[in-house]
Amino acid sequence: MSKKNKNNSEGKKSYEISFLLKDPASDKSILDLLAKHNASEIKQSSVNPIKLAYPIKKHVSAYFGYINFVADPADIKEMSDSLRLNGEVIRFLVVTAAAVDNKKSEERTEQRKAVRAESSSSKALTNEALEEKLEEILK
Repeated sequence: MSKKNKNNSEGKKSYEISFLLKDPASDKSILDLLAKHNASEIKQSSVNPIKLAYPIKKHVSAYFGYINFVADPADIKEMSDSLRLNGEVIRFLVVTAAAVDNKKSEERTEQRKAVRAESSSSKALTNEALEEKLEEILK
């Protein structure tokens, strides 16, 4: 069985929903909606007050939060439709989340540090050395 078919048989994908709410307690309605569609929560941020850069639906401030979750892709459209009808939700965005293993991201960070250290430790050429190299090239 190919990897693509294996993912389809499992049927679940990782998503992230970010949202702006009128009231900080409204995040409960989003969690209830996720539970209704058998989505399992991975991580939830705290809902924090923010000042909006421009008015959205006549609001100049809102409460921002996000939730990482795993759900069936077929349920995402229905969840989005429900959120559009929810009067407490000013705006939301659902995106697929790249599930990155912490170990892999730590390895990448270490590799980047090693590359930076290597590039910073390389010798700087003096003007005389540069002139000699140019003369060699021009010969």
